Amino acid sequence: MLYARRGRLPKGVKSPQPKTDRKGQSQTVQTLRAQHPLKYLLHIANLPKSSFYYHRQDRPDTDAADKALLVETYRRHKGRYGQRRIAAALGWNRKKVARLMKQMELKALIRAKKAYRHPAMGEISEHLLKRRFKARKPNEK
Repeated sequence: MLYARRGRLPKGVKSPQPKTDRKGQSQTVQTLRAQHPLKYLLHIANLPKSSFYYHRQDRPDTDAADKALLVETYRRHKGRYGQRRIAAALGWNRKKVARLMKQMELKALIRAKKAYRHPAMGEISEHLLKRRFKARKPNEK
């Protein structure tokens, strides 16, 4: 028998509310916060207080200066530098550069590979060196 004690589900029971929707719920609670107390809004939305504060949008972007420097480096090299070369140029951690480039949807331009055409097979070229590749008896060559 499933029962909730103090508003919580028992161990091993999945929440009926997906965690991916909590961001939208947090925004809705934020808009209604001016008219109603936060405690009641969170209870009605079945949203933990920690999730609400986690999804707040008024947090300053800590990487704003780094993003500007990264975009400047990316544009200076005309988009040819990827995350490894930008990280080396700036002296940063490669994973941080990769994360910021993914957030800003920056990708390095990759040059197209040139097509190689094999020479026609089956044509035997002329024997210019006149080398002998066959031995008439053992240990001759």
